[in-house]
Amino acid sequence: MSKKIEIRIEIDPAYDIPEITIRTGEKTPFVDRLIEQLKHFEEKDPVRINVYDDNSEVFLEQKDIFRVCTENKKIKVFTDSRSYFCRRTLREMEELLDKEVFVRISRFEIVNIKKIVSFDLSIVGTIKIKLEDGSETWVARRCVKTIQNRLRDLSYDGRKEL
Repeated sequence: MSKKIEIRIEIDPAYDIPEITIRTGEKTPFVDRLIEQLKHFEEKDPVRINVYDDNSEVFLEQKDIFRVCTENKKIKVFTDSRSYFCRRTLREMEELLDKEVFVRISRFEIVNIKKIVSFDLSIVGTIKIKLEDGSETWVARRCVKTIQNRLRDLSYDGRKEL
């Protein structure tokens, strides 16, 4: 595996805030993603999501959420071990969840792309997703292009960069 980045830290009391310089032979998609990550680093403190289990309120870290979907007109939030109910709408959840990690795959569902194990592209025009917890779900036809674009954005030299 080739080394993609070299990091060097210089401590200098003359600097009140960190200064970042990127030196590269050419501007690649990897460099573009690195710049975007740095721009959003400070504002990236993912909000914990409050959900409900029976009569108790639970706070989930976003990294633990596999998917969020509408089920029987209620919003359910799934983790690897259980599911919870949420009092927000799916649209509110979409706004609250980290847009770099979560993607809307239908009118009824949002998935965590870091929890995706595989994509089944064998049926033309649609995508079946398998998640780490063993669950499977489908990308709505109208969302296929969005998913393909997200996958392309995540790829560099044919490897997934999550």
